[in-house]
Amino acid sequence: MSSKLTIGTVNVAPGEKAYGGIETNTSVFGEKEIIPIIVVRGKKDGPILWLNGATHGDEPEGPYSIFMALDDIDPESLAGTVVAVPVMNVGAFAAGNRGNPLDTFAYDLNRVYPGSPDGYPTERIADAHWNAMKDVCDLQIALHSGGEHSYLAHMIFATDNPQSMELAAAMGPQWPLVFPSPSGGGNPSSMIGNLGKAGITAELGGNCRLLTSDFDEIAKDLRDSYLNVMRHYDMIEGEATYADEWMQGYQQALLAPASGMWVGSPDVKFETMLSKGTELGKVYNVYGNVTGTVQAPQDGVVFGLRSRASVLEGEWCCFFGIVERTVDNLLP
Repeated sequence: MSSKLTIGTVNVAPGEKAYGGIETNTSVFGEKEIIPIIVVRGKKDGPILWLNGATHGDEPEGPYSIFMALDDIDPESLAGTVVAVPVMNVGAFAAGNRGNPLDTFAYDLNRVYPGSPDGYPTERIADAHWNAMKDVCDLQIALHSGGEHSYLAHMIFATDNPQSMELAAAMGPQWPLVFPSPSGGGNPSSMIGNLGKAGITAELGGNCRLLTSDFDEIAKDLRDSYLNVMRHYDMIEGEATYADEWMQGYQQALLAPASGMWVGSPDVKFETMLSKGTELGKVYNVYGNVTGTVQAPQDGVVFGLRSRASVLEGEWCCFFGIVERTVDNLLP
């Protein structure tokens, strides 16, 4: 712990907090662009936790919740290190888009990971981030939301290994939906899991809930989850809390059977078990006639709904989690 830890342009000693970046592409002015990072290194040894926000540029919940969490982390009493990456995809974030609109060939940073040093601009960003993270990361939380298209509620996709399942459980009692995800895919969590480390993707929020106290409430929820993780891994003092059990299965996008206006059923609640066949909503045409209904395909939960009421036939209306089992053994 006596030597400095180097991540990107940051060199941080025990008990320090430092700011810098991970160098990526070259701008039209010939200057290196960066992914901004904040590194908080505790005085005591412990795991290295990465918080990766704004992989998609229209998902600001990650950055805001990271800023909140950093206010509560003191390097003097911290065991281990927190590497905060508020905005991974700077070009997309500046544009307020899911991906960088200047890169139409590799638009989605969450699909091209770990990227390529010789690839499209977004692939090069992924490569720079991956090479900065892979050797100095024990725990990785990728922060997502519904962005412009939807609201998503407390869903974790955890790489299918014991380390990631434990990290998912450590997020706290408000996260009972933990769906396994294969390792080695095109996103940071999957790639970290492929190394036998802990990687999860947490989904909460959406641009339809950015007004007044809503945005603040979601960010505090996420902040409390990170702090609960840190208590679980003995990075900070205090007792972690957990869900009693976790639902596992897979997601299915439910598509509109007709074009018109999608209206969700008023008595359907997020994250609540529903029986197969439960009506989730209706589609009305412009004359007010019901032209289609959407039903639960299996027993499960609604964890995402589209932001816009207008819908075309074949577009998705709802993200549905088909629950195959309930487990109580994610913690060692």
